[in-house]
Amino acid sequence: MNTLSATGMLYREKLYGQMLVLLYSSIDSMGLLDARPTQTSASGESFKNWVKKCLLTYPGLEYNEVDLWAARCAVLHTFTSESDLSKGGRAREVQYYSGPKDSPMAKAFVAATKTIDNGKHVHAHIEDTYLAFLEALKVFPKDLLNNSGKDPAYEARLHKVLQQFALLTSNNALKSRTSFAGTG
Repeated sequence: MNTLSATGMLYREKLYGQMLVLLYSSIDSMGLLDARPTQTSASGESFKNWVKKCLLTYPGLEYNEVDLWAARCAVLHTFTSESDLSKGGRAREVQYYSGPKDSPMAKAFVAATKTIDNGKHVHAHIEDTYLAFLEALKVFPKDLLNNSGKDPAYEARLHKVLQQFALLTSNNALKSRTSFAGTG
């Protein structure tokens, strides 16, 4: 719920770059939660698997899981669209746009994105990307519950991932943090 609130606020305020940081970080977490039971940290593979399974089912998205992994790396590491994967020609650079898709400006942007640098770029409508993420978050809990029923390692990992948020909302954690800081 916190992720939904935070991404929603950033989206409403048109802070799309910051929203993408949170969206990509959340996909990292979801990918880890869905990864094989023995996996202990998020990876490119778990990110791409979750994107392919949960996000790319949304209609009209032009990018693939490798493009989105490269976009994640670019945004989180340099806040640009260029990643090591795109520089090496192994992924397309995701170029986001916003607003009505049928506007002349949007149509021109999409057409230009397809032709610049011989297919090095792919367009992504920010609203569709956000809606795809929200739809993926709606269906993913069913998979998570199903996995937890099959192997207790999934439930244990879920508790680890969510533990830090539970501690931050605890009064005892707040008291411990203030005591630690030397304020009482």
